[in-house]
Amino acid sequence: MASIKDLKKRIGTVKNTQQTTRAMKMVSAAKLRRAQDAIAANRPYAKQLRRLLDLVAAQPQVSGKSKLLKSEQEAVESPRLLLLVVSSDRGLCGGFNSNIVRGTQRWLAQNRDRGELHLAFVGRKAYEYFRNRKDFGMDQYFPEAGGKATFSKARKLTDALVAKFLDGSFQEVHVIYNEFKNAVSQRVVVEQFLPLELGSGSEASESTDLGPLLIVKPSTQEIFDQLIDKSFATQLFRILLDSQASEHGARMSAMENATKNAGEMIRKLTLQFNKQRQASITKELLEIISGSESQKAS
Repeated sequence: MASIKDLKKRIGTVKNTQQTTRAMKMVSAAKLRRAQDAIAANRPYAKQLRRLLDLVAAQPQVSGKSKLLKSEQEAVESPRLLLLVVSSDRGLCGGFNSNIVRGTQRWLAQNRDRGELHLAFVGRKAYEYFRNRKDFGMDQYFPEAGGKATFSKARKLTDALVAKFLDGSFQEVHVIYNEFKNAVSQRVVVEQFLPLELGSGSEASESTDLGPLLIVKPSTQEIFDQLIDKSFATQLFRILLDSQASEHGARMSAMENATKNAGEMIRKLTLQFNKQRQASITKELLEIISGSESQKAS
């Protein structure tokens, strides 16, 4: 049984830990609010950009073809598939990274017979987990894309992925990340990033020829080329924002649980400390009374 001194020391240690977890929870809550604002501002823009891209692509004036479109891809017997794994650089965020790791392992198992599989990484945690495994190809780790999500980071990452796709290194590029639902709920999602499939779930697929209604400058084809280029960076920026918000939400929840667990441990240790202290005082009183009674008897 621990001594009173040891219990007092343990209580102090747990209280210090509780202060740390409470502070981390408050920091994550503040970051989460900013991340939610960024998502709220970006999602409508990304959605409308995709609708506009589908709308322009449906026009007969768009005669040029893009190598980035799924409709322009030739069938390959054994394609090379790349999965971009988006995790965090830091831990202490509950199941945020472990869920991504399990989702990646499922994707590898499901696509093993499709072709040659490769992984690329944003975030140190997933990279450190997979880097020594040999049952798939290891592609690039993008440490500069981690941390706070910005459009410039998304643009650089997009350029790298598009370049790998266009030079034939990979026939498909997918992204796995935590989609943000709310502060306590995230969902692991795998999305196909390249090639792009136009008209999937878009209202623009039902559109008609807008030629008689609109005057497009400089031309419909040039607008299409610019939109398809920007849509990839916008899509990846949305993914990074979702992952960032999910990380802050997961860390806030984890630190809240840790704070509650520390409080429960402090309560139990304090109860044990008081019991032992009371027993020690009672023992001393009994010794004093016994000594006094023995002196009276003599």
